[in-house]
Amino acid sequence: MDAVFSTLLLVGLVMFGGRAEGFSPNRMHKSRDDMKVSASNGNTMLCHRYPCWPNRPVESLDGFWDFYFTTEIDDPTDIDITKMKVTYNDRMAVPASFDASVRYAGVRGTAFYRKTVFVSGDSGWRLKFEACSLWCAVYVDGVKLMEHSNGYSPFWVGSTPNTSGIHEVVVVVDNRFDKKRTILQSEGYDFYQYGGIIRRVSLHESPGHLSIQGVDVITTNNSKVSARVRLHHVTGSTPIPSTIGLSYVVDGDESSMHTAQYPVTGNQAIIPEILITNPALWSPSDPVLHHLFIMLSSTGNDNAEDSIIERFGLRTVEACRRSSGETTLCINGNVTKLLGFSRHDAHPQYGASLNHQQWMQDLQILKDMGGNYLRLVHYPHDPDFLSLCDEMGVLVWQENLGWGNSESQLTDPDFVHALLKGVDEMVNNTFNHPSIIIWAFLNEGASNSKSACDAAYKPQASRYRELQVNGLVSWASNKKQSDVCLDNADVISFNSYPGWYGSSSDYSLQDQLATVAPTILEEASWVADHQKKPFIKSEIGAGAIPEWEDTFNGFWTADYQGSLLSIVAETVKTNNNFTGVSLWQFFDVRTYNGPHALGRPRALNNKGLLDEYRRPKRPSFDAVRAIFKGLAQQQQQQQQQQLCKAV
Repeated sequence: MDAVFSTLLLVGLVMFGGRAEGFSPNRMHKSRDDMKVSASNGNTMLCHRYPCWPNRPVESLDGFWDFYFTTEIDDPTDIDITKMKVTYNDRMAVPASFDASVRYAGVRGTAFYRKTVFVSGDSGWRLKFEACSLWCAVYVDGVKLMEHSNGYSPFWVGSTPNTSGIHEVVVVVDNRFDKKRTILQSEGYDFYQYGGIIRRVSLHESPGHLSIQGVDVITTNNSKVSARVRLHHVTGSTPIPSTIGLSYVVDGDESSMHTAQYPVTGNQAIIPEILITNPALWSPSDPVLHHLFIMLSSTGNDNAEDSIIERFGLRTVEACRRSSGETTLCINGNVTKLLGFSRHDAHPQYGASLNHQQWMQDLQILKDMGGNYLRLVHYPHDPDFLSLCDEMGVLVWQENLGWGNSESQLTDPDFVHALLKGVDEMVNNTFNHPSIIIWAFLNEGASNSKSACDAAYKPQASRYRELQVNGLVSWASNKKQSDVCLDNADVISFNSYPGWYGSSSDYSLQDQLATVAPTILEEASWVADHQKKPFIKSEIGAGAIPEWEDTFNGFWTADYQGSLLSIVAETVKTNNNFTGVSLWQFFDVRTYNGPHALGRPRALNNKGLLDEYRRPKRPSFDAVRAIFKGLAQQQQQQQQQQLCKAV
């Protein structure tokens, strides 16, 4: 026990402001993913990113890879790279969207990436891809280890033991649409789907035959959590034990150190109760984060086979009632109105591979506008962006991949299987982010169909709840009152575009704008009367071409956009049946190419309050900013006085 204690104590010193600069070399490997230490407030440890694994060598494979692109391969699933003469005649950054680069802009076909890696140990090694789009296959030394579809989900690729030395990794990426190969992605989706190794790649050397893949910190109450420890067992090694030894420390507090044996079921072990001795709640105004260190010993002795450090927040989110009776949403018992935008993870220069500076800029703009909330559409966004949301106190709606899917798709067993796999991959990768308060799926799908509801909506909602996500379940419905699945949602969310789509062509501009408030007030009133659940106006907006001016101040001008969005923002501000709004959208994004773009000037969805380079469209930007900032200040003043009663 002394060895375990000393190891945990050393980690606590590193984590929480002690003088230790690293881990004892005879007890732990220092991670090549570069664990960093911050003692800015005396009790904060900052891994390069979370989670981090102190016991194992982890190497980032980001950088430049050898690259080759071709349009000559019909079926990338049916190739033998050992017999192909691939001429790697270029280099490509990883992560990057290759079809956003100048040389390969807009092309679709097959790309080959190659990199040589060195592995020092014999216990096996694994690669983690945060996302590879649209489809990819991973080869090591000419052997295909895995295929993966869903261009926004993470996945692991494993190796066998006794594989130390130099290895060649080849990743075949195809960014073409195929109804079987890329079943969840379609060229009909109203956003451009970029190709490439679009997010980070890392190499993990297994410290032993059994390792920790991840940990889900499940909030029991505001002073207790449980931990679901997900395990990985190296193929071909000794059998997985029926029990394992786990030790943990919370926030570097020696008194929280605990060691025990736990049963293993289905490649996971549960620590049923962990006491947080100095709990502090995470909230938008004070986003406090806690740390959990867990060490694994499958043999039950003092040897640390693997360990993990994860970051989490303590907070509650629930449907509640205002003192005036309306159903709304409470964070930690405080009524919170969500003010924000729908946001794609995209940029015209970087495609779907944004950098930290751009993410920070986006969040700074949101906060400066008085916003507190982002609906991340229409796929899982980069976990590094979610980490920034955690740190900055931004509330998040996270969404599984899907857009406008039909009844025939949603009743196809293969399609539904891919949806549920996407839920599992997304939740496993982002479970511990306290910023995520809404877990969603299937934007504008066929939710007016009972068969689609039974086959696709109910299973996804159930899967979120089975996984015990700390948040509420919803989806953005354009079927509104005709949606037959609403009983499965915790939060009701409607998309509609009064004043933009569906109006009579002979309406005056004033008549167009006059339809906005009555339409969304009717939606909110219907939800209050028939569902008695929180209601979010998940999409509404109008297009505006940057710098386009017109004396009529009509469609496609920022004047008309500003008039419409001001009506929306004021209506949400003054009516308590609205839990929040995510205006469509934060900034302009690329969408269809070809004939579909005839309805999308510049081949962009132009409804952003900012243009694609994040330049404000005025006067609409200033109008919404004034209303949001005013409501944010009012909400902050009233929050301490509001009484919330849990529904």
